[in-house]
Amino acid sequence: MANVLCLDFDDTIVVNNTVNLVFEEFAGKRRSWLEEGGQLGRMSVEQRNAALLDSIEAPREELYRFVQENAQVRPGFAELIAWANGNGWYPTVVSNAYDFCVDAVLDGLSLDRVVRHCGRTQLDYRWRVRYESPRGIEVADGFKVSYAAAFKNAGDFVVYAGDGASDVPPADLARAVFARGRLWTGLKDVHPRIYPFETFHDVITVLDRDASDWLAAFASRPSDPA
Repeated sequence: MANVLCLDFDDTIVVNNTVNLVFEEFAGKRRSWLEEGGQLGRMSVEQRNAALLDSIEAPREELYRFVQENAQVRPGFAELIAWANGNGWYPTVVSNAYDFCVDAVLDGLSLDRVVRHCGRTQLDYRWRVRYESPRGIEVADGFKVSYAAAFKNAGDFVVYAGDGASDVPPADLARAVFARGRLWTGLKDVHPRIYPFETFHDVITVLDRDASDWLAAFASRPSDPA
C-alpha cells in the first residue's frame, strides 16, 4: 500500500491553463474553426487536445520554452512536494496536459522525482499525442480515472487535488479530495472528505492536521468505502 498524492496540472499545480495558452499562441485559427463548428463540444478532453495539437507546427523546444515563460505555479506547490517527500507520500501528476507542459514546469522547479502521467507527445511530420492507461492501452476518454482506479485497486490511499469536470470521476474514487471550481461543485455535497483550497499551503494545513487519522482509520478498515 502507498499513500498517493494525485495532482491535476492545469488550473491546479499552475493557476493558469498551459494547454489553452499553447492553443491560443500556436493553434488559434484552427481552435476558432473547431469551436465555431461545434466539434470541440462533442469531444472528450483527450480528443480535443489531440485535434488541436495536430495543427501546431512549432518544435518542442519552442513549446517548452513558451510554457516555462508563461506558466504560473500555484503558491505552496514546492512546499507540498517537500511535505509529501518528508512524510512518506508519493506525489504524482495525473493530467490531460501535454508532457512538454508538465515537464517545463516541474523541470524548472527541479522536481525531477515527481511521477508524471500525462499526454505523451511526438513530432513525426505532425504532432501526435497518446494517452495510455496504466496497462499501456491507448484511451480516448477517461485517462485520469484510469489511474485513480488503478491506485485504488492496488490498495493505495489516494488523496486527489483538482479543479475541473474531468477531475470529478477520478476524485470520486479518492479517500480525500482537495477541490476548486467544477470539481468542488460536483463533489461538495457527496464526498465525505472534501476540502476547498486556494493555495497548496491550505492543502498542507489539512494534511498536517488530518492525514494521520485518515491513515489510521484506513489501516483498521481497509475495505471500507472512502
